[in-house]
Amino acid sequence: MMNTLFQIVFSKTKFFLFVYVLFLLLTGWVLLEYNRKDSVIFINRFWTSGQDLFFKYITHLGDGFVAVIVVVYLFIKNKKQGIVALSAFAFTAGITQFLKHVVFDDAMRPYIELWREFKLKELHLVLPEELMKKGNSFPSGHTTSAFSIFIILTLFSKKPIYGLAFGFLAVLASYSRVYLSQHFFEDIFVGSFIGVFGSLFIYLMYLWKSPKGLL
Repeated sequence: MMNTLFQIVFSKTKFFLFVYVLFLLLTGWVLLEYNRKDSVIFINRFWTSGQDLFFKYITHLGDGFVAVIVVVYLFIKNKKQGIVALSAFAFTAGITQFLKHVVFDDAMRPYIELWREFKLKELHLVLPEELMKKGNSFPSGHTTSAFSIFIILTLFSKKPIYGLAFGFLAVLASYSRVYLSQHFFEDIFVGSFIGVFGSLFIYLMYLWKSPKGLL
């Protein structure tokens, strides 16, 4: 039974997972090649005004408000799908917030660890008024939310190919957190993992109990 369910999920998410695996490989390479500070400094060197404007807005795809909109949309479309989405968002957000505020509450943001470089204006700041000047950096909540949102939308899409677009949107929202100097690469790496596999776990549980209405 579970093998069949895994096959169903894979057939729905294969394009999304393709993009996600590329994201993990690239992010993993950065984590192996650079330390946490140097990775942010490296990305910061390639800033442009166009990227500033783009990532300033694309980062909001990971906002909780977007998750609420998706839940409402799915509830209107299909009540069971809305319940699954709400459960997935609550589950993944709960894990991330627990890690951020209980287990890794001393994990500093880039602005703190690179305070001297920012103070001397050696690093470019996109949104100084919104910069997180405190801890709770690990893992990235926006990244968890973005990947959870877009894999859920992939699962409930009529065509699996839409997963490509959803996957790239999740990656862009995630990368924006590093570009905007809000997080380190390790934050988005783990945040994405929670968002993807936490959401798949919830979906599989509902699918196992009651497949009707989800397929």
